Amino acid sequence: MSEVLTVNEKRETKEVIVKLPRQFVSDLDRQKEQQLAGPEDFVYFSTKKLIKQVQPNLIREAMIKGYVEMSHINLSIASECLHLEYEAEHTVERLVSGG
Repeated sequence: MSEVLTVNEKRETKEVIVKLPRQFVSDLDRQKEQQLAGPEDFVYFSTKKLIKQVQPNLIREAMIKGYVEMSHINLSIASECLHLEYEAEHTVERLVSGG
């Protein structure tokens, strides 16, 4: 999953080691073959595309995780107070019926 990419910046070469999903690397290779952008733009455009795809998913996953955690907390609170609900209902019935 690791790929070594070289990025040219003003006649200097930087070597950057990044871990990328295989799909991302395949997209890079395909863009390179089609010559859709200059060599210095490959990483920029592909990274920007990946961020647009991944960031909303990360937010969605965090929201799902938060809702699941909160559901457990709410269930615990409701379970703790259930006997109080029954007691209140019984008291109201007793007061209304006079018994």
